Amino acid sequence: MGTGYGVYVFKAETEQPTLTDSYLRPGLTYQYRVGAVTSKGEVALAWADGATSGGAASMSTGSTAAVSLASPPQPTAPPVRVTPAPTPLPPDTIILGLLSATDYANDVDNTLTIVGEVRNDSQLDVGDTAVAVTFYADDSQVIGEVSGTTMLRELAPGVRSPFMITLPRPDGLANYSLRATGRPVSRDRRTDLSVVNTRRFEDNTGFYHVAGVVENPEDERVEQARVIVTLYDRAGRVVNVGFAYPRPASLAAGERADFDIAFTYYPKVFSHMALAVGD
Repeated sequence: MGTGYGVYVFKAETEQPTLTDSYLRPGLTYQYRVGAVTSKGEVALAWADGATSGGAASMSTGSTAAVSLASPPQPTAPPVRVTPAPTPLPPDTIILGLLSATDYANDVDNTLTIVGEVRNDSQLDVGDTAVAVTFYADDSQVIGEVSGTTMLRELAPGVRSPFMITLPRPDGLANYSLRATGRPVSRDRRTDLSVVNTRRFEDNTGFYHVAGVVENPEDERVEQARVIVTLYDRAGRVVNVGFAYPRPASLAAGERADFDIAFTYYPKVFSHMALAVGD
């Protein structure tokens, strides 16, 4: 499920030649990654992509689908050691589409910041979002895990949100994987503020700014406004994410406020998006 990077969720183990997945949603196309475990505790992977071939079968819309394991796939590269399967997710978990992600390090305080953008590709309102990051060493062993939330607390169908996770850089880090999830919720009434205008500029000290004006178009006061800015490169990938509270942060009906968000990391910025919400 989801768009952008491939996101695979652990489904099941089986010693049988077939496996039926009964949790498919209409209107979505599914892919499966199949692993065949040998007596030496190693695994050979194959992708379910297209017609039945090499032990894997493609899945498409419908209520059920079957994965054929009658012919275990042959590895095309040296096999890798088996790692523990991810913890199965709750049945009502919704996988968010990961549109893009990147990271940058701060050598002064030895921190790593991971930024990106997800989208709710389901037909349900989603809350309780979690962006889980798993870190690996050179030998593919897990050396740590951390999670954060999306900048928007709730995502209606089709809505996207940036995320930003900053943490001490794990020792021995070689790579990491991301998984973004949410749970169905009843939509709360949220005040969407209007972004009247924005401008981008670099100051004399080397900081990159996105500044502008927001307005409260509602009939009620917003006690705490927040502005979220996402920077993109020419290909539409996230470069960095930031947020700030406008001045003043509490806005009466029809009132406007200024905001200014500064970035220290901003390579090849081509465009930006500013969102203003009332928390």
